[in-house]
Amino acid sequence: MTYNWYEPGAKLGRHLDEHHEETKGVKGWLLESRRSVTWLVYLNEGWTKEDGGALRTYPRQKLATTQVGAHDGNLQVGWIENDPVFLDCFRPSGQSALYTVVIDTKGERLVRNVLTVRDFDVPSQPIEFAKFLPKKLGDKFEQISTARLDPRFAKISNGGNDSVLDNAAACSKEDEGYYIDVIPEAGTLVLFDSVSLPHLVREVTGNRRRIAATGWFHEDSTMLL
Repeated sequence: MTYNWYEPGAKLGRHLDEHHEETKGVKGWLLESRRSVTWLVYLNEGWTKEDGGALRTYPRQKLATTQVGAHDGNLQVGWIENDPVFLDCFRPSGQSALYTVVIDTKGERLVRNVLTVRDFDVPSQPIEFAKFLPKKLGDKFEQISTARLDPRFAKISNGGNDSVLDNAAACSKEDEGYYIDVIPEAGTLVLFDSVSLPHLVREVTGNRRRIAATGWFHEDSTMLL
C-alpha cells in the first residue's frame, strides 16, 4: 500500500496501471507478478467537485462479451467492438498473435479465435497492433494504450541514451471519449481492472492536498502450465 499526495495544481495524465509484459521490451518479464486489480481509498473530508482532482475513468459504454484484462495468462491490448482482444506471446512459433475469445460451435466452452493472419514479433514502442490485423479487422480495432493516448506507451530516442517519454506528443484531451468521474471524497472506495481501464487524475483546483491510499492485487506474470 502507498499514499498518494497531490498538491494544489497537480494532475496525472491518462494511462493504464499495467501493460502486457511483451510490450515492455527486455525488462518486461523480469518480475514474477503483475498488477491485476487497482484499488484506491480516498481520505479527503469534505472534498467537493469544485476542489478538482477527480479520478476520470474511460470505461466501455457496453458490457464486454467475455472476460476482460487477462485470459490464460495473456493480457488484453485492445477491443474490436465489445470483444476484448488479447496478445498471446506463448505461440509454438515463438512469436505472438492477437485473438478474441468465443464460444465453440457446440456452445459448450470458450475457445480462441486467432485474428492475425501470421504470427509476429512485438516491436519496440511505440506499438500499433492494428497493422498486424487484416484490414477489415484493423479498421475496427481500438488499442487501449497508444502513443497518443498514453504518455507511458510512447518513447523517443534520447540521443543514444535511455528512452524517455515524449509527453508533449502523447497527451490527449481529457474529455475525449466516454468517461466517468469519481470525486475523491473521504471513504470512497474504487476498484478497477489494471489492464483494461484507462484513467487520469484531473488537476487539483482547491487549496489543499488530495490524499489517497492505493495499491494493487497482483497475479502471476506467466501462464501456469
